[in-house]
Amino acid sequence: MKIKLTTIILVCSHIMLVSQGNSPFSQFGPGDFYESNFQSNFAKSGIGASNYSSNTLNPLNPSSYSQLTFTTGEAGLYSSTNWVSTETKDDIINNTNLAVFGLGFPLGNNWGLALGLTPLSKQNYSNSFGDSLSEGSAVDYVYEGNGGLSEVFFGTGFEKNGFAFGVNGKYIFGRLNDISKVKYSSDEFKSVRFQNFSNVSGFSFNTGAQYKKTFNTNFYITYGLTYDLGSSLNTNNYLKANYFTSGEATKANGDLIDAEFHETEFIINTEDEASNGILQMPSSLQSGVSIGKFEKWELSAEYKTRSLSNFSLNAATTQLGNSQGFIIGGNIIPNNKALGRSNYWKTVNYNFGAKIGQTGIFIDNNELSEIGINIGFGMPLKKFKYQTETFGSSIYLSFGYLHRGNNNINIQENFLNINASVVFNDKWFVKRKFN
Repeated sequence: MKIKLTTIILVCSHIMLVSQGNSPFSQFGPGDFYESNFQSNFAKSGIGASNYSSNTLNPLNPSSYSQLTFTTGEAGLYSSTNWVSTETKDDIINNTNLAVFGLGFPLGNNWGLALGLTPLSKQNYSNSFGDSLSEGSAVDYVYEGNGGLSEVFFGTGFEKNGFAFGVNGKYIFGRLNDISKVKYSSDEFKSVRFQNFSNVSGFSFNTGAQYKKTFNTNFYITYGLTYDLGSSLNTNNYLKANYFTSGEATKANGDLIDAEFHETEFIINTEDEASNGILQMPSSLQSGVSIGKFEKWELSAEYKTRSLSNFSLNAATTQLGNSQGFIIGGNIIPNNKALGRSNYWKTVNYNFGAKIGQTGIFIDNNELSEIGINIGFGMPLKKFKYQTETFGSSIYLSFGYLHRGNNNINIQENFLNINASVVFNDKWFVKRKFN
């Protein structure tokens, strides 16, 4: 089992690192941050500070692990399609990669732990502008970036007298690549590409607390707060540069496309003399309240802010401001205990969420805003019974729409995000009794 689990984590890490991002605004900071792709959060537009569950994982607030009553796992895929619109061009970009991989275990009454692997940020951008040399030949300056960060987390949470506390330890790793090119139209000059690589690694923490109160037997209210401390991560940095030419290449179907042909010999390569630096990650705070009826419905409202203005990479700061936003979300289960195929849709967990806020990204002194809505469906599979408890795994399918932009600038983004996951529940570590 240990070998299999290690293999899964290594494969998932590779998928996360090779399939990242699709936004021109991801050049700011460490790229676009993923809001949690765990279904308990994603399906509700990022709700997580004030909600908990006995059979789903909520790493946004590790105090929620205290409520786990089943061994719980989640794994799935995430697909994002981005319609980018500018004054002169429209483009559609898609990427698909691992959503999350996580496991949670109850350790006793009101105590649990969880571990997992999840993407943290994504970077993929490209922009250019043209100019001309003194003798009249054209030159293009191209700026591109790719890569991203992922995290492995391990945390625990416990609850006593309605107060729950928890902490996640996180190992963050990945690579950020910034590329600049000088492309000459004349054969008199050689075009050149510069690649700046920053390998990132280090540790961080996020903590959380919740207070829940039950009243009238079936109803409850939960207050929650979660805080990500931010962190100073180590970077290992080096530069590579090589010449290239532009031309046409033939695709497998016979179509001709523009292509670049890069020389394998580097004119600059500092990999053997790499320098060390620091990536300062921003802290974040999220808080809110949830009210609901056990196994029936829940409604949540939360506020989130992230101190993007504190971000720096190797002492280079940005003009980012602090992001902030409001989120509302909830879920409804018409009849969790209904039986029979005719009643199946009554047992589905229907989730919804909406958010609105400011991104902290400024273009020509205009801050980008964002607004989004999400819906999700938790469709149960076969149910099992242990003593008085009924449990079973589910397939979750969630959809999210996000608009980002500012009416005073000529770039707008519209995302369609799809998250498909399997959430399994089981009873492990059952203490057998013999008469």
